[in-house]
Amino acid sequence: EGGQSFIRTSDLVVHKQLHSGEKHHRCLECGKSFRWSCYLTRQQKIHMAERP
Repeated sequence: EGGQSFIRTSDLVVHKQLHSGEKHHRCLECGKSFRWSCYLTRQQKIHMAERP
């Protein structure tokens, strides 16, 4: 697909995620979903800052 080849399987997975729009990383606190785990981590830190 797309005429691209990938040496590492992980690179292909990342490439597919860019185009699929799927959001596999879900915040258990608020239910928001994210395509990348780094955005989920950022969201979780926001929730932690809100707690007393």
